[in-house]
Amino acid sequence: MTPGREAATRLLMEQVGQTVRAALRRKSGLTLADDDARAENLDALDVYQDTLTRVWERLANTPPGEASIADLKAYATTVANNLWSDYLRQRHPRRASLKNRLRYFLSHAPDYAIWEGSDSSLQCGRRAWQYGTSPADPARIQKLRAPHSGLRVPPKSMERFSVEDWNRLLSGMMDRLGGPVSLDVLVALVAHLLAVKEDRVESLDAEENGEPAFRELPDTEARTPEQDTALRDSVAELWAAVTALRPDYRCAYLLNIPGPGKSRGDIEVFVDLGVVRMLDMAAVLDLNDAQYALAWEALELSPAERAEIGSLSSREDKFCFLWKHLPLPDALIARLLGIQQQQVINRRTLALRALARALSRGEA
Repeated sequence: MTPGREAATRLLMEQVGQTVRAALRRKSGLTLADDDARAENLDALDVYQDTLTRVWERLANTPPGEASIADLKAYATTVANNLWSDYLRQRHPRRASLKNRLRYFLSHAPDYAIWEGSDSSLQCGRRAWQYGTSPADPARIQKLRAPHSGLRVPPKSMERFSVEDWNRLLSGMMDRLGGPVSLDVLVALVAHLLAVKEDRVESLDAEENGEPAFRELPDTEARTPEQDTALRDSVAELWAAVTALRPDYRCAYLLNIPGPGKSRGDIEVFVDLGVVRMLDMAAVLDLNDAQYALAWEALELSPAERAEIGSLSSREDKFCFLWKHLPLPDALIARLLGIQQQQVINRRTLALRALARALSRGEA
């Protein structure tokens, strides 16, 4: 690299660095100051450095004169936002799950919407607000954080919220906000109201004041952004193979994905990694009203859940309700497909073989 181009590149990176800092400050709410020793701020600085490294690599592979500052700033902002989102998913999985649920509900409920704001951040609120309504006053946002906000919060975990639960909670919040907020602000408010906490492990040591000390155990299996991207690509490849299966194979596989302990995470990974939306998964399964009725009859539902079923009009709403009860037992899947339980097991085995062949062809 010639001295002239090296100086120009340094100047370009300084300008991009300012854009990245601003994007991460806006996204994280942190200072990104070098003397801010808070753990999350140090993590944000790591994300900042990782972003600049990627921009530098892109710049190094771009012929001289072809890299415009506008393009690089846009690229850097996208990378910074994606890396910060990856970091949050790894460090705060329950909050990431909450964000996915809110985003899905707001995108599909008729009274709400999500849209891109003037600063490229995602804004949300009542559907009519996206056409020029002023943002919610900060004082109103702060009142929702007060111990006695007056909002009625359903007395159950967010994993068991029905469509009506989300609608009742968010309707009350929007009435008090009076205007749109960023999706990240809404997630923070709802997390506060629902007391969403990450799993923590009590330390064997104690603080000097005698109170028990709490710390998160280090995640020895934490993925790097590159590994996370590779994982997302692999899951996307798997999903493409799933959609190519026969319909009965897809149902046998998706409704009871084989895995250690039959964890819900076996199917949630598709949504949590942003590979597929729940709406798309509902379309791929393509269960009809009669099949949903069979499921409601067979599932062990509470009286409140039985009452909720009557308000589920669309198949998308019905799938969101069914989602909470996955994985389904093979006996129930057999009833849905009109076959024997052993035939469900056989179809899942054949589905696994088909997926293995499809993925092996992709690696060839």
